[in-house]
Amino acid sequence: MMKIGILGGTFDPPHKAHLKIAERAIKQFDLDKVLFIPSGNPWQKKYATSFIHRFEMTKILIEGTTAFEISDLEKSEDVPSYTFDTLTKLNHKKDNLYFILGSDTAMNIRTWNNYEKLSSLTNFLIALRKEDSIDNLKESFPFEYDLIDGEKLDLSSTSLRSKLKDHLFDEDEIPIKIISYIKKNSLY
Repeated sequence: MMKIGILGGTFDPPHKAHLKIAERAIKQFDLDKVLFIPSGNPWQKKYATSFIHRFEMTKILIEGTTAFEISDLEKSEDVPSYTFDTLTKLNHKKDNLYFILGSDTAMNIRTWNNYEKLSSLTNFLIALRKEDSIDNLKESFPFEYDLIDGEKLDLSSTSLRSKLKDHLFDEDEIPIKIISYIKKNSLY
């Protein structure tokens, strides 16, 4: 059975740190692929760009990489997107399923719907953000996990949206094709 990594999120906008984390997870844990799953209705966010724009930008982010795929499993914007429901729908054997998280998200997992059941469905791979420490992660994250190796990343979609509002476009953070998509569709 294929070893699959799941990288879910709002992807508002998707950026190069998402790619780096997925690439590191594939290499370090010998995954066959990483499935990117943009959330349809990110229930913990007050506002999100429409699903179709976030989906299209994520598709652009991963184009040309055979080890990455995208799923519209959470495309409904009418109901909240819960990780537990998504993993249940995927129906993949736990031994070969790896949920990829940034440490900032991982440390808030106790706020998720049915979070206590997640460890019965998946393994966890966590990438440390610059501002986070292993000690804080150990205190906050309730399940066993493996750390994704590599330098700590310091990109967040929130900070990128602020830059984009000020027309600050950086190809080291967001691929030029996504920047073009943002401009063409007047996002942010």
